[in-house]
Amino acid sequence: MAKLFGDYDQAQLDAQYNQRTLVPDIGPYSGRAQRATEAARAEFHCDERVVYGGDEDQWMEIYRSDAAPGGPEAPVLIYFHGGAWRTTEEGLGGQVAPVFVRAGAVVAAPNFSVAPAASLDAMVRQCREAVAYVYENAAGFGGDAACIHICGHSSGAHLAAMAAVTDWPGEFGLPAGIIEGCTLVSGPYDLAPVRLSQRNDYLHLDAEAEQRNSPGRHLGPDTPPAIFAYGGGELDEFQRQSRDLAAAWQAATGRPAEPLNFAGKNHFDMREEYARPGGPLCNAVLDQMGLAQGSE
Repeated sequence: MAKLFGDYDQAQLDAQYNQRTLVPDIGPYSGRAQRATEAARAEFHCDERVVYGGDEDQWMEIYRSDAAPGGPEAPVLIYFHGGAWRTTEEGLGGQVAPVFVRAGAVVAAPNFSVAPAASLDAMVRQCREAVAYVYENAAGFGGDAACIHICGHSSGAHLAAMAAVTDWPGEFGLPAGIIEGCTLVSGPYDLAPVRLSQRNDYLHLDAEAEQRNSPGRHLGPDTPPAIFAYGGGELDEFQRQSRDLAAAWQAATGRPAEPLNFAGKNHFDMREEYARPGGPLCNAVLDQMGLAQGSE
């Protein structure tokens, strides 16, 4: 077959953007995420289904502790879930909350529309509106609007990256730089190969949508600091995507952005690295937020 992207033909490219080729059964990961969310709801104060926009799917869960270190204005971490832009994670949003709330943060987990019912443009808009809502309402849930950090896994990392490159003054009338830092884990950031892959059967991207929604094409010197991470046991394309965007981020901002490479970890292992107390990824996020690191 003819080469379609890089050294990949159509079948090979489709396989590179199908996580089930390496991890056929994600049930155990989903089960652990659900249990972690249930535990977070039991341990912390959880504001459920907080509406942040006009679409039916625009709501978030907010996890916080009344006794959290840092007093009434805690740093805020917004977590965007993955799922190939077509799967919701209702009931799983609190999976990353415990370690960060215990350290003194507020954690917000937005829900948003997914494909094929929603376009990628709509998802990006909703996620940007989630950040704007947190900025404008942080004081109401004990958060510090001057210390907002965002993170995401897989397609959620792509959406977090798109939030990071938002023109806040132009699009929302908000100050530039409302995001203090971001963490991007195992995401498909450049949409050129995605548009050519089987994923476009439900994303319906054209060349213009690819351009609008590839975050590496919208970086600038004011783009916030970023942490990148991926697993050494992931698909080759997902590893390349992280390396390439990290290099572009560093070139655009002048800040170091060397990605963390977790040897042997697969795509779904990497989601769990966020919440592993004392782990390198968890500690990197805590350090970026100015919170005390844990130990394994």
